[in-house]
Amino acid sequence: MIPEDKLEEVRLANDIVGVVQEYVALKRRGQNFFGLCPFHEENTPSFSVHPGRQMFRCFGCGRGGNVFGFVMELERMSFIEAVKMLAERAHIELPAFSRREGDGPTESEQIVEANQLARDFFHTQLLNQTNDGAKHAMQYLIERGFTDEIIRAYMIGYAPEGWDGLAKRAQGSAIAQDVFIKAGLLKVGQQAGRPYDAFRDRVMFPIRNLAGRVIAFGGRRLSEPEPGEPSAKYINSPETAAYSKGRELFGLWEARNEIRRQERVILVEGYTDAISLAAAGIRCVCASLGTALTEQQARLLLRFARNVFILYDGDDAGLSAARRASDVLLSCGAEPRIVVIPGGEDPDSFVRAHGTEAVWSLVNDSKPVVEFHVERGKASGATQAQLARELLATAAQIPSVLEREAFVQQIAMHTGLSADTLLSELAQQRKPIQRQSAVRQAQTWPPKGIETLISSSLIRSPEIRDRVFQEWSPEHTRDERLKKILIHLFDAHMGHRYPDITHLLSVFPESPERDFIATCEADDELEDDKRIEIDLKTALDCLKALQVETVRNQINDVKQRIRTEPENPELTRLLMELIAREKELRGASNIT
Repeated sequence: MIPEDKLEEVRLANDIVGVVQEYVALKRRGQNFFGLCPFHEENTPSFSVHPGRQMFRCFGCGRGGNVFGFVMELERMSFIEAVKMLAERAHIELPAFSRREGDGPTESEQIVEANQLARDFFHTQLLNQTNDGAKHAMQYLIERGFTDEIIRAYMIGYAPEGWDGLAKRAQGSAIAQDVFIKAGLLKVGQQAGRPYDAFRDRVMFPIRNLAGRVIAFGGRRLSEPEPGEPSAKYINSPETAAYSKGRELFGLWEARNEIRRQERVILVEGYTDAISLAAAGIRCVCASLGTALTEQQARLLLRFARNVFILYDGDDAGLSAARRASDVLLSCGAEPRIVVIPGGEDPDSFVRAHGTEAVWSLVNDSKPVVEFHVERGKASGATQAQLARELLATAAQIPSVLEREAFVQQIAMHTGLSADTLLSELAQQRKPIQRQSAVRQAQTWPPKGIETLISSSLIRSPEIRDRVFQEWSPEHTRDERLKKILIHLFDAHMGHRYPDITHLLSVFPESPERDFIATCEADDELEDDKRIEIDLKTALDCLKALQVETVRNQINDVKQRIRTEPENPELTRLLMELIAREKELRGASNIT
């Protein structure tokens, strides 16, 4: 266990607004900051961060908590790993501590640790220039315009030509060999089952998530492959517990601050395109990892900017991919524009041949989706009706009614067709779009009822606990999760301690307990005295209701006994007393 005072030091050193802004673009509204929730799909911000309380809460999906809970939820890591990550961020050294059962690193965390080791190994190989392969790799990068600053910023490395360079380094580490195999860094040979390096004689590009942690690699081949080796010029890490290609964007971690500052992002396909643009001084750029843009990637971009400039290869295949990407972005609420590179060049070759200003000129001349689609369609001989029908299919995916109608107005302007006719056609072809949403199903926990009500009051108002716990002990609470929280409060009360919500969020960092505790936070507009008065009344009413419930159960038990002992006068007398007690309690608390 990590000492409580050290947990508090780490929490206080990591302002939640600053941490969240590394993942989500936030805008101040009153006392709070708001942005698009990173935990579910939405087009209108319902995710709030309260700097005074150092808490986050989403009014759409119900998630909430402190800075530890935010990192745990977004990075899918354990409490211990979240604390370690935030401690490193704040340059705080944690003391040696013992882990509780279940607190060990997850498979995802282990893979990240292996990737971090591999990143350092590859990067050191490149910088130290200890062999001809590393020198060749450095020469290749310099020829592409990659400066020393860029190489270090992106932690570019070199995987040596031999078969066991990384395997030997992995053998000397504390990380189990099978973790490197799961990460796709090592493969098992057929002879004697000895592991060998999966990446050999390749320039290595680490792929980082929004926490800056290495989750995968891309490798660019430098020499011709030997028989049996992968022939592809580029190979990537396989999908793992830490890495899903359709969920990540290369270079977003490096570019996030510049994207937020400029309120726009340039989207390219490959990591060399992204790095070449960054090397030329165009830093608001990231890549979709060479795959068709997914909805998850689009929503990841939207956390930082709505204005997306799609800069794919200038050939027909690249332009078609850009057009498909624009549909995905529009369906998520973005405002995409398509940048056309003349001569069929790719972004990497274009910026190296023509320079930074030429790229910015292309970006400034980018086209809205409708204009791009109509111009390209006319060049291929498509009719106005065909173009309108294709664009209406795009319009049908736009979630906002206002933005959808504005899009239709653009179609009318560029095709010469009536906007009313187009809207009528859209209404006929538009079907309710079934979207897979990450918003939770109807909440199954906590259960509605007395136990949840009294728990909320006791969590929110430490001032009422003395009075409530004088009359009641939570040991018979039926719901096990609520019981753990209430027992913690009761034990603290017995020790004359009164933990607040901030403390409880560190004690119960896992969802759904964390989310429930976060929702108990008091309303800003309610004065403390009024809050305490309301919570005390609620808790005392709940106690009476629990007493009524207990008496009713006793009545049912006595009735059962009377059926087996109908002549027993003591049972009849006890039943009458219990009925009278129930009436008395119901009258005092208006319980039905």
